[in-house]
Amino acid sequence: MQSAVEKLRKYRDENYRSHDEIIEIWTHVLSNRNLSSLGDEKWLILEQIFKSALHCSKQSIARQCFEQLEKKFKKTSRRVTTLNGMYFESIGEFERAEEIYSLLLEDNETDAIVRKRQISLLKEQNQIREAISQLNSYLELYQADQEAWSELCDLYLSEHDYTKAAFCAEELLLINPHNHLNHERYASIRYSQGDYEKARTYYFSTLKINPTNIRALYGIILTSTNLALKTLGTNSKIQNSNENNQSLNEQMQWAREQIMQKYIETTPDLLPIIESAIQSLTL
Repeated sequence: MQSAVEKLRKYRDENYRSHDEIIEIWTHVLSNRNLSSLGDEKWLILEQIFKSALHCSKQSIARQCFEQLEKKFKKTSRRVTTLNGMYFESIGEFERAEEIYSLLLEDNETDAIVRKRQISLLKEQNQIREAISQLNSYLELYQADQEAWSELCDLYLSEHDYTKAAFCAEELLLINPHNHLNHERYASIRYSQGDYEKARTYYFSTLKINPTNIRALYGIILTSTNLALKTLGTNSKIQNSNENNQSLNEQMQWAREQIMQKYIETTPDLLPIIESAIQSLTL
């Protein structure tokens, strides 16, 4: 039991969201154990299991955990009340969830967790524009919330608003410039906008932070191909006709070799398929 508890503690500390594994630990190790010996950590574990159960659509497990939390902390706990709203969200009772969140915000309108739950509720009901509006209002108060900027970026992308999505991605780069996924996301948005030069720059910065990022390697091939075609004309083949195109070809070749090497090391059986796919990208 101790190793299971330590693993759950590590997942909480690192904000690691392996929901299926967490439910496995609960089902096979902890559910039939007396957790009282863990002291206050018992309640953290029950909350952790509750949230993972909602993600995995295991409402019976979620309810089991919630009832223990409610019995301990009563209905006066904002934290437990928020969990109750999340439960109603998970079973599609959106009106009841909204009532809970609205009441909580009447008492404290700056509660960041509850405001984000309201935004999540709008998203679940496909009210994307209202969710975007609420998220922008939220970010006026909590400008350094990376999760909120990331969510807003995704919402703008779902609406094909690449300019505003790029702005959100830039905010993420400012907040956390050492996260390779932030660089990759910004590069991909710039690629969608047709800004191949900037996209290529940020695909390279992605690889500088994380050399194993396959998407960035493919991004270098795609952006280099488009830049070369832009120079020569869309109906022309890429040729080593000038120094610029030679440099682009060298970068494409380098990215191709990196991708092939990674598949040689992991799944060599896929090499013919990967090589054919890369060839189709380079024209």
